[in-house]
Amino acid sequence: MLFLGEYTNVTYADNLYSKHSSAISATQIYINQQTVYQQPQQNILYHPTLGYMDYQQIWCNDTHQQQTINYQRFISKVCHERKGELINHWCALSDSHQPLFYTFIAPYDANCSGNSATIVHIIEIIPEANKDPATAVAWIKSAKSLGF
Repeated sequence: MLFLGEYTNVTYADNLYSKHSSAISATQIYINQQTVYQQPQQNILYHPTLGYMDYQQIWCNDTHQQQTINYQRFISKVCHERKGELINHWCALSDSHQPLFYTFIAPYDANCSGNSATIVHIIEIIPEANKDPATAVAWIKSAKSLGF
């Protein structure tokens, strides 16, 4: 048990990623299924001392508005599979309210041959947080500083 200005339990569920290893990998698969264009592989920026991964992906699509609705349904399901609830772009564990990931989707100005473009941004706890209490504490501090 650690204190971060308030009581915080840093034990995360062992099986957070039932179908995919992360919300980022699930989103990568989702985006690749939503477009006819081959998407360039986007790098994931790891912040091991801060306890999180940072990911952005831009993709061309027919209608940004429909893609936003579809993505929100998809990412809500991903959050729910991890025993979480999505509120104000943050997925947090339903029972302990610990942050799992942040996601945001928006239109993006890109050359897409007349089609719309969309960008998705995800900030997610790194898997090592399950094994290292210091990493879990760093993630919670980072999540709070990022608006959780």
